[in-house]
Amino acid sequence: MIIWRRFIHTSIPHFTQTAQATQSPLSILRRKTGYSLIHCRKALEQFNNNVEEAELWLHQRAQQEGWSKATKLQTRTATQGLIGMIMKSNQAGAMVEVNCETDFVAKNEKFQQLVGQVATSLLMNNENINDKIFFDKESLSTIPTFDDKSKTLADLAALFVGSVGENVVLRRGVILPIKNNQFLASYCHGQLGESLQSCRVGKYGALVSYSSATAVETTSKQEQQQEDDENEGSSIPHTMIRPYPLRTIFTNNQQQQKTIELSSYLDAEENTEIRHEFLNGNVYALPTADNIQDILLKNIRVYLEKQFSDYHVLPSYIRIQTPDPTFIYYPSLCLTKQSLKQDQHITREPLLIIEIITPSTERLILYEKSLNYQRIPSLQEIVYIWPNLKISHVDRRSNDQQWKREYYSLNDTVELKSLNGHIVLADIFNSVVSTVFVYWKSRKN
Repeated sequence: MIIWRRFIHTSIPHFTQTAQATQSPLSILRRKTGYSLIHCRKALEQFNNNVEEAELWLHQRAQQEGWSKATKLQTRTATQGLIGMIMKSNQAGAMVEVNCETDFVAKNEKFQQLVGQVATSLLMNNENINDKIFFDKESLSTIPTFDDKSKTLADLAALFVGSVGENVVLRRGVILPIKNNQFLASYCHGQLGESLQSCRVGKYGALVSYSSATAVETTSKQEQQQEDDENEGSSIPHTMIRPYPLRTIFTNNQQQQKTIELSSYLDAEENTEIRHEFLNGNVYALPTADNIQDILLKNIRVYLEKQFSDYHVLPSYIRIQTPDPTFIYYPSLCLTKQSLKQDQHITREPLLIIEIITPSTERLILYEKSLNYQRIPSLQEIVYIWPNLKISHVDRRSNDQQWKREYYSLNDTVELKSLNGHIVLADIFNSVVSTVFVYWKSRKN
């Protein structure tokens, strides 16, 4: 039998040489610049271990080699890249696209920093513009960098090319200013983080400049409570305005609401100024439409009535009852083949439904109402319209009874195949407040 035993000793290890090695000029220069060990050693030898002079020489050489490499690699396709977005409060927003050859480089932190530098430079060099400006490759490349006006973004890209050996393309850029009574919103999908000066980078980006027709009215909690107390004895009790995000009929915060019979809802709804929807015994008050929605709905109504004289655009007080009679909704607009009697306020046979989408109703309409609408046998198409983005999509019933979706932008014509007609979005938005929407996806060269 063999027994091994570790002998206790009191020797003290010495790490002096290792500690000194981590603080050597070579290590410092390598860590600061990221250049190869061979180039860093050569620079230190040339400048007698002076880190600052060696770093400056390395940058100058990398710039020269970068331009040389950039010239050689400019014919190579750049199929990857990122979108960079940055906003300056109450002034403007900028969005850029920078492409590279591989996804590996696109995920590199230094490439993300490059995208951030390009976006920041674009914004800081165009702070006092009055209208949106688009930049192509050539115009974007000539913009000075934000931290050194003697260098351009093309110089910055060439320096990066010299360090990674891949082609880099400054694809495009855009600036959206914030004018009087306007707001600016942005969205970055597939966001990888904030690279520089709060610049967000990702695969998709959108900038939206919009304005409000009227000031938004807000109600304090105290005023709302007072209003609720005054309406406590109203014909429809326990009404609630739908919050955002979507609250379905199964969530816990509805347990305090007492259910009522369908007949009680129908009787009470005829004598109330506030519209309510009925969901399986629960009643919900609808928010009042703003001026933009009113103008848009009037435009759509006139447009449909002129085009489809054989159909009936129902008044706004008409509700839709789904095959499950416990679900009753108010659509934004509804079109049927048959007209309704004067005392009839509910239809069960809509042919076309149009819904105006707002940020507070988007999830409610797309994930609750649309599913219940699609169960109506007579319904052929549902048109969804976003006033703030000036876009639309249509859910359309196909011959195999499956629902398919098509998307439309402002300059498109929305086909209404069930009616053999169409809607030109630009026409119905003609008198609605202006919105500027810029959407980009990182694309191939």
